[in-house]
Amino acid sequence: MRILKIFIWLFAAWMVFPSCEREIEIELEGSGASIVVEGIIEAGSAPRVLVSKNRGFFADFPADVISLLDTFLIRDAVVIVSDGSISDTLDFIINPFEYPFAYYTSSNITGEVGKSYTLTVKALGQTATSVTMIPPPVPVDSLYFGINVFDADADSERLAYIQYTDPDTFGNAYRLYSKRNSEPQHFPVRGQIASDEFINGRMVTFFTGQSTKPFGVQDTFVGENFFYRPGDTIFIKFCSIGMREFDFYNTFEAAQGGNGNPFSAPSLIKSNIVGGLGVWCGQSYFADTLIAIN
Repeated sequence: MRILKIFIWLFAAWMVFPSCEREIEIELEGSGASIVVEGIIEAGSAPRVLVSKNRGFFADFPADVISLLDTFLIRDAVVIVSDGSISDTLDFIINPFEYPFAYYTSSNITGEVGKSYTLTVKALGQTATSVTMIPPPVPVDSLYFGINVFDADADSERLAYIQYTDPDTFGNAYRLYSKRNSEPQHFPVRGQIASDEFINGRMVTFFTGQSTKPFGVQDTFVGENFFYRPGDTIFIKFCSIGMREFDFYNTFEAAQGGNGNPFSAPSLIKSNIVGGLGVWCGQSYFADTLIAIN
């Protein structure tokens, strides 16, 4: 009984007397601008390197594309790509017909399977470097038009199914690009990044919707933006990439998916750029076309 009385008295005191509070202010220092690289060299194509800079977490974000480019795009960087025999300083071009519209490229270097490419970027008084290799492509065994697993009764909304066999060696990774009908350019399909960590040497089948277009509707299952329809022509590029490049895209998509979600765990993006942020990716691809028939 005595213990019960003491407990009641303590509980009453806790309810009556306000808790002590102290306001704490923390000054968050900016980390300064860093070089951000988004570079790809694909088998049979010239390198394309977008060079920009990062921003502070609490900094204002531009409201339109033009302001975005003016704020973050770096036009005067020195960008050098070497394949061990040829070393070329890339030219900055503006190409309104091909995303990312403004990038550095070369007329002297073309990607070749099995070769390694060194990237050096000098800007903002800093130097960023990276090395990537173009792995051999892995063919697609089968590409077909299939049911909508989210709604089997939705005859007008379907998915493309892709089947491939992973080589019997560890360290293979893949990224899928696609385009539909008269779209001018292949874009990555969000969520379609894979490695052979658990599937080495096996036959794999997966389904996919449309690619995610820049500045378009994102993260939606609205039919026009995600599913395919009978009569569509589907163009895919099944790309082989390195494991370090896979780590970047995989962690980047994880961070992108949790962006703005207060309940998601923080994600560390694994860049393969030394002295900067982003990715330098060598890739080859197997291309295929499917006409969607009901």
